[in-house]
Amino acid sequence: MSRAVPLARWGASSFVLATMLMLCAGRVNAPLTAYLLIFAGAGLVAAVLTDASLDEERRRPGPEEAYPNSRRGATALFLVTVIVAALDDGRFHWTALSRSTQILALPVLILAAALQAWAMIANPFFSTTIRIQPERSHVLITRGPYRFIRHPGYLAMIVMMPATAMALGSLMALIPATCYSALIRWRTKREDEFLVERLAGYAGYAAQIRYRLVPGFW
Repeated sequence: MSRAVPLARWGASSFVLATMLMLCAGRVNAPLTAYLLIFAGAGLVAAVLTDASLDEERRRPGPEEAYPNSRRGATALFLVTVIVAALDDGRFHWTALSRSTQILALPVLILAAALQAWAMIANPFFSTTIRIQPERSHVLITRGPYRFIRHPGYLAMIVMMPATAMALGSLMALIPATCYSALIRWRTKREDEFLVERLAGYAGYAAQIRYRLVPGFW
């Protein structure tokens, strides 16, 4: 399958996010530029290296999605987080964080983005929806970061949003970012239960890989 569509989607999403944040902030500064470069870089890696057929699933997922409102809620909270952060740091300075705090958040953001890209590359069934994909011959994936925890992509997302709020320079944006992380934690548990019931081999995998998100802890 051609890479043209995933690359076009990557370009469009990067452009839309950059335009939205620049308009909200009313300026372009180093932390905003760094955030956009991290977002675009991770997206480009995923667009180039993930299974090409995954793009179709992510754009138009099939039927029988479980907990669709959690997906919609996560999208809304992502948008609220980045918009509030850009408005706070760029225009209104409600709770703007120091530049040193923003800089310290960037390595955390990079590591989270890298983990998510790794999970997407390792797992050709890395969908935005909670569902089994029989039309794509869905099977259990145990390679890559899935050797250590069961939901590396969700771990990346949980870390990424608070790091985003801090990297963009807004304490206020930590409120929707924290809500986002809490929603993803809830979704992790629900998806785990769903896969134990419906994906062949997952129950045994869960017994072997004991931790959903943090090795040795949870």
